[in-house]
Amino acid sequence: MNTVPYTAYKADLPSETKLGVVHLKVNDLKNQVAFYSEALKLTIHKQNEDEAILGDINKPMLHLHRHDNLKRYHDTTGMYHFALLYPSEKELAKAIGWLGAIEYPQAPTDHGMSKTTYLKDLEGNDIELYIRTLDRGQYVKENGILQMKYNDGRLTDGRDPLDLEALFSHIEKDDDLQSPLFDMEMGHIHLYGTNLDEMTDFYTNTIGFATGVIDRRFRMGDVGLDEVQNHVVAYNSWKDTSIAAPEDALGLDYYTIVLPDQKSYQALEDRLNGAGVSIQKSERGIFIKDPSHIDIKLEIEN
Repeated sequence: MNTVPYTAYKADLPSETKLGVVHLKVNDLKNQVAFYSEALKLTIHKQNEDEAILGDINKPMLHLHRHDNLKRYHDTTGMYHFALLYPSEKELAKAIGWLGAIEYPQAPTDHGMSKTTYLKDLEGNDIELYIRTLDRGQYVKENGILQMKYNDGRLTDGRDPLDLEALFSHIEKDDDLQSPLFDMEMGHIHLYGTNLDEMTDFYTNTIGFATGVIDRRFRMGDVGLDEVQNHVVAYNSWKDTSIAAPEDALGLDYYTIVLPDQKSYQALEDRLNGAGVSIQKSERGIFIKDPSHIDIKLEIEN
């Protein structure tokens, strides 16, 4: 049995690097804003008839752009889900409890190294709400099969039912399930990609993340920043497609990688230029595409 650490290779990106705002194209802005503000309790930072910016009480995390006549495509690359990272088990418990109270469909799941729930917004975008629980076990390979080994010795596929009774024990009698979110992060983004090797090479050798878990049997991989900030960008090849999402596609427009300073951005730009990656600079900012034609905006921390 072999352990599979998230720190197999050191990241070239600084550990202060983070994911920024995820930008989504939507048909019905009003209803989507209502969903994100009421069901997920995100704070509205800006809203007009064409766009809305939402996040926790202090910072934006999601930017919705309204377009007419968008369609849902199922045979293209793009976003599988984005994931909101909660600051504690208590806050995740409140989020799951609130979704239960309003009877919104969700799928609480225990991945061993994270506790999570999955749901869809009103236009079919997949969302994960989670916390990291890295001290509960580790991934191991046994006979070439990747499994989750808990500290008590249990081996599972890492997709177990979440113990809601234990999670809800963190909620106290006077806690308000509807309280605004705080200290949140865009924890990770999971993509529908093309080729696992191409995506891994791009996100490690070019962007500079550390190699995470590559599960060829499950056709999925991920990259991270360090042993705590794991699974920052994940990707799978489940769709067996290299078709880019067309302009009229619902869902992901682009996501953002935020560098901590000019020095780290310049190092990234040098790697991009060395790899022959096209860098597009415009009034909207600095953009690149990954090997699956997914747009990434690069920013420097203010």
